[in-house]
Amino acid sequence: MATDDPSKPGSPPVLRVLVVDDNVDGAQALCALLSTMRCSTTVAFNGAQGLAAAAAFDPHLAFIDLEMPDMSGCDVARLLRAGPGRSDARLICLTGHGQPDDRCQCLEAGFDDFFTKPMRTERLSEVVMAATASDPWP
Repeated sequence: MATDDPSKPGSPPVLRVLVVDDNVDGAQALCALLSTMRCSTTVAFNGAQGLAAAAAFDPHLAFIDLEMPDMSGCDVARLLRAGPGRSDARLICLTGHGQPDDRCQCLEAGFDDFFTKPMRTERLSEVVMAATASDPWP
């Protein structure tokens, strides 16, 4: 679901954000919220789709659910970090689990940060602004 045309003259760069979550409603809601923050989004509903989408979309930022039916979010993060392409994308684990072991496991797998659901809008905005400020465009 693309929200802006980055090729439009005079248009500021658009942050490309990938959302990978098996909760269809939650993933689509996050994409809708990100679109209000001038992000171009794409969504995948399992790990395999997420890997394919990352290869095609080349995201600057990705929100990845920890538990999905086909593979864990940690597996997705490891494969993204090891694969060709944008291995420097900022990866955020977004999960319903909040145990200290979950956080450590995610950070060891290559995630840059770890948030429990639901993520506050203010915090989401901070993450988007930080990714926009730190990423060399395009």
